[in-house]
Amino acid sequence: MSLLHSEKLLDILLEQNLITPAQRKDITKKKVVQGQKLLKQFGGGRRRTDNKQLDKGFPDLVDIIVSLNVELKTSKKGGVLTDDMIMMAVSKHLDIPFKKLDPLQLDMKIVTKTIPKNFAVRHMILPFDVRKGVLHVVIYNPDNFSVLEDIERANKVQVVPYLSTRSDIKRILAEFFGFQRSISAAEDQFGGPASGTGAVIDIGNLEQYVKLSTTKEFASTDQHIKAAVNHLFHYALEQRASDIHIEPKRHTSQVRFRIDGVLHTIYKLPKVIHSAVTSRIKSLARLDIAEKRRPQDGRIKIGSKTEGSKEAEIRLSTVPVAFGEKLVMRILDPDVVFQDLNELGFSKRDYSVYNSFTASPHGIVLVTGPTGSGKSTTLYSTLKKVATPEKNILTVEDPVEMVYEEFNQIAVQPMIDVTFSSILRNILRQDPDIIMIGEIRDLETATHAVQAALTGHLVFSTLHTNDAVSSIVRLEDLGLEPFLIGSTLLGSLAQRLVRKICPHCSKPYSVDSSELRKAGFPVTTEGSVELRKGHGCNRCRGTGYIGRCGIFEVFPMSGEIKKMVSANAPHAELRKIAIREGMTTLREDAWEKVRKGVTTVQEALRVTAEG
Repeated sequence: MSLLHSEKLLDILLEQNLITPAQRKDITKKKVVQGQKLLKQFGGGRRRTDNKQLDKGFPDLVDIIVSLNVELKTSKKGGVLTDDMIMMAVSKHLDIPFKKLDPLQLDMKIVTKTIPKNFAVRHMILPFDVRKGVLHVVIYNPDNFSVLEDIERANKVQVVPYLSTRSDIKRILAEFFGFQRSISAAEDQFGGPASGTGAVIDIGNLEQYVKLSTTKEFASTDQHIKAAVNHLFHYALEQRASDIHIEPKRHTSQVRFRIDGVLHTIYKLPKVIHSAVTSRIKSLARLDIAEKRRPQDGRIKIGSKTEGSKEAEIRLSTVPVAFGEKLVMRILDPDVVFQDLNELGFSKRDYSVYNSFTASPHGIVLVTGPTGSGKSTTLYSTLKKVATPEKNILTVEDPVEMVYEEFNQIAVQPMIDVTFSSILRNILRQDPDIIMIGEIRDLETATHAVQAALTGHLVFSTLHTNDAVSSIVRLEDLGLEPFLIGSTLLGSLAQRLVRKICPHCSKPYSVDSSELRKAGFPVTTEGSVELRKGHGCNRCRGTGYIGRCGIFEVFPMSGEIKKMVSANAPHAELRKIAIREGMTTLREDAWEKVRKGVTTVQEALRVTAEG
């Protein structure tokens, strides 16, 4: 009988202190009944005639233990026994390395071209690397050595096995073979190498290719293309990607995801299908699929049934590059865009000051920072907090980031002369209580914002400045009179996003306080300081980071600062007073998060670099 079906598995878990003797007895008592319950859920299955293993539809002891939610009574951290933990225990016992499968680090060609799909699914085996005549594979059943011998004979390579969970192997096989099948079918059907009709040449912007014979264009409505695009969207949501890049190269089409602020190459698709994929996405966004020479912007709303009917907005931007059209899609997840303000990363002081801005009946509040620093999340989360049935909230955006029914959102459309300034000229007739302007870019927009604040409205907007105090200098550069800035500006907030340390591989280390002071951190203690950093694990893909949080610099306009602004005081003087009055700088807030083990010194220095 297979190890994963026998009680020897329980002995291994007991030996490695993952279960107690009492839990072992309890699992033994419940396993038959629980197995029958799972069998119904799995849709049936029967014992194989050779009695060596059960067929793939039958639950094994690993499935039964996981379904029983066995508590980790022997661990201080608590939790329940997972299939990862069970397979790691088996791995340790059999001295076969365990591998946690990360889809972003797998080569689709190796996974799908080395072993036939039916064989891989039947034996729960997945190849992931080939080096110097050695094929590295993950298996679920450690008794499957005869299968490994078959692979060695068929491929004439040495096979090195690793263990992994059935759920991971099954999911990746389904996703990779499903996606590859769609891509290959499209490639074969519409002029790929296998079809013998020759490759479709995409006319790029820097090179002109003359082909005398006609070639068949892809249909963006082709079922294989639809399936491939659906997979890309689903996969991006699953991997918590914030952006999808589809980039045409000379011979391939490269797909990259931005995850926690870092781009990862996901797929390299055949160039022959690039045009069809871009046409499909553009048609979903209701763009002109025939127009490939000019940049276009659009949006798509997608829903994922597997995520519990979760929906997300996708903002699409197309631009012509050297070898075709490049598409960038910003994924706007409502759970990320609309958050509790208290969970964004504000310190107690900054949260209190920022709340005083939002509670004011009139005035201007500015959120500043570079692109991708989380300004939209802060603004949307703020508007959601202040939105009530008694208030009329109007937003003017370019484009509308996230559609939300409690706001009245107006999209800027320069082609028909619907600009920030033209909308703001008429917006006060809409009887607003709160106005959000996507960005103050010119004097006319800034003047309208000031007029709205002077007439009793609360105005939120964004600026691109390096710190909070610089917002005053920026407004002056646009041409606003200093006395108008002093009388209307409630305050400004500068922010950045830092990656958070992975809690699963976080470890303490010591660093000398003098080194930290040299780097610009406000360290008051002497000697060594204990900090934390992630060492890289399967959960964080070896980066040491999972997720992001904000660091903030909240600058309120006090009475003294208003007087100095009206007197045209220099930026450095205003900053000194603000710090003296209690403002925490970006570097100081970053240090607090480093000290508390939220982020690392490297991240804090990266996002708060001077100049």
